[in-house]
Amino acid sequence: MSEDNIEIVVDVEENEPVYYSPKALTLVAMVARVFSWVVLVGFLLVVVGNFMNLQELSQGAPLAELIKQGAARSWIYSNLAIPLLTGLGLFITLQGICIGLDVLLEIDFNTRETAK
Repeated sequence: MSEDNIEIVVDVEENEPVYYSPKALTLVAMVARVFSWVVLVGFLLVVVGNFMNLQELSQGAPLAELIKQGAARSWIYSNLAIPLLTGLGLFITLQGICIGLDVLLEIDFNTRETAK
C-alpha cells in the first residue's frame, strides 16, 4: 500500500484575511438586509389580511365592542398581535445581523489600514 500525500492549497490575497472572506460576509449582510424587509412586508400583509377578515366576520361591529368579547379577543390576539410581533422580531433580528456584520468588517478594515 502506498500513501498519497494530498496538499490543500488556499488562494489568499495579500491583504485578505485567512479565516473568512469579506466578500462572502458582505453578501450575507446584503441578503439579510433585503430578506428582513421581505419578511416585514410579508407579515404586515398577513396582519392586514386578517384584519380585513375580522372586519368582514364582525359585520360592521366596532372594534371596541369586539374586544369585550372573549372569543373575539383571543382571535385578535392569535391572528393579529402574534404575527405582527413575530414579524417585527424577525425584522429586528435580521437587521441586527446585517449591521453587526457591517460593523465587524469595518473594524477589521480600519485595523488593517492602521497596521500598515
